[in-house]
Amino acid sequence: MKTPSFRLKIALLSAIISGVVLVGFGLAAFLMISRQKTESLDTEIRSIGTRHPGWITNRRDFKRLDVALGFIFGEDHRDQVILMVKNAADDTVLYTSSGWPKEFDHAKLDCTLAVDPDASGVAATPGGDDDLSIGRGRGGQGRGLGPGGGGGQVSFTKIPKFQTIRTAAGEWRLGMLGTADTTLIIGLNAAQTRVELDRLRNAFLVALPLALSLVGLGGWLVAGRALRPLRMIASTAERVTARGLDQRIPVSNEDPEIARVISVLNRMMDRLENSFQQATRFSADASHELKTPLAIMQGELENALQEAFPGSREQQVFSGLLEETQRLKTITRGLLLLARADSGQLKPAAETVDLTSILEGIIEDTRVLAEEMRLDFEVKLAPGINVQADPVLLRTALLNLFVNAVKYNEPGGKIQVTLESRASQAVLTIGNSGPGIPEDDQTRIFTRFHRVDVARQRQVDGVGLGLSLAREIARAHGGDLALQESRPGWTSFVLRLNA
Repeated sequence: MKTPSFRLKIALLSAIISGVVLVGFGLAAFLMISRQKTESLDTEIRSIGTRHPGWITNRRDFKRLDVALGFIFGEDHRDQVILMVKNAADDTVLYTSSGWPKEFDHAKLDCTLAVDPDASGVAATPGGDDDLSIGRGRGGQGRGLGPGGGGGQVSFTKIPKFQTIRTAAGEWRLGMLGTADTTLIIGLNAAQTRVELDRLRNAFLVALPLALSLVGLGGWLVAGRALRPLRMIASTAERVTARGLDQRIPVSNEDPEIARVISVLNRMMDRLENSFQQATRFSADASHELKTPLAIMQGELENALQEAFPGSREQQVFSGLLEETQRLKTITRGLLLLARADSGQLKPAAETVDLTSILEGIIEDTRVLAEEMRLDFEVKLAPGINVQADPVLLRTALLNLFVNAVKYNEPGGKIQVTLESRASQAVLTIGNSGPGIPEDDQTRIFTRFHRVDVARQRQVDGVGLGLSLAREIARAHGGDLALQESRPGWTSFVLRLNA
């Protein structure tokens, strides 16, 4: 699965963090508003119970309060208030208003109220029973709120209790207010409050995705702006190759942190360019300087070998030294070509070359080289395929590929060669039987001087420059060389050149 980009991660992270904050804030605000609405209903219930004159008289005319509430709220809103009166001693119902929900059992209400130790003394009702513990307060506030004339303020001696009930008809907020011998239960219709809270919740749920989208978009834009210098750094780094070490990142003064990173990277590339140039110059100079002494050594050894007595020890020594000298010349020539490729000076003298003819000659030479191993050749060469290439360099690359196909083969094995034309390219595939290349080494086979363990164990001649040199030559011609496949028993390479 593809890893999300850093910019996308920043945008998503911004949206997630903002979402958590907004949800937390919205939940806290919703709970606070809900509590405030509930407390408002509780305050209104207290006001209804305490500010109506004479709702309990010596005649216990409880219906007066119901009538008074109808007078206050109007006939159109009588269903907004319900009323029930219970005897505190035995919990019997003394009065129930007509709007009380029939499906709700009053026995489910916990009407046990604790005595309020801070309740003020209650005056007895004038002219009535003194044991009711209910009467009119002295303040006189609330007189004339309903039919029945004057009165005072009802004083409750117990701590009120509030409860929310839900019925099929709606939601009610109940308040239980108590005196010494009577419990008054007043309910207000909370449907409108619930509608307001639901509307507020729905508005928040609708606004939340929009807000998160805007936050995510903002995070995406901010991350894009913040990553702009990094994209510039990446673009410059992609252009930094062995032939483009002079590339530098433009200095930006927008952000001190980014400017410091750019400065450090530019200084690092300065050191890298200097080191690479020194290494390339040394490799090229050393290879060039070694050519003359090696040529002299080869000539002297060839003369000494001719003058040595046949079969003598001197002849064997001179023959071994001559082989090592030729090996050194091959390594030196390869290093010189690689040094030129690294410095961008490997420029083939391109001409029209009959690739089919060159391959036929090389295959004949390879058959001779592979006689001892009894290798079987399967050759399919399309006739008349021409490419634009340097004949000498091209032959060097092809020889390296065929020599490898022989060296890393097995006795009685096979070499398969296929040449065809595809999309204005000559495609050469060379495969050979053998142990194959271990998976860990497949990504490093074009690394210079790298040799797989199989080659070391079998003591195969070579220093690990053949594939590197062949690929550099192919790329110098505008083509490429790649490992097509490698498995136990078979390995194949594919060379592409412009036709």
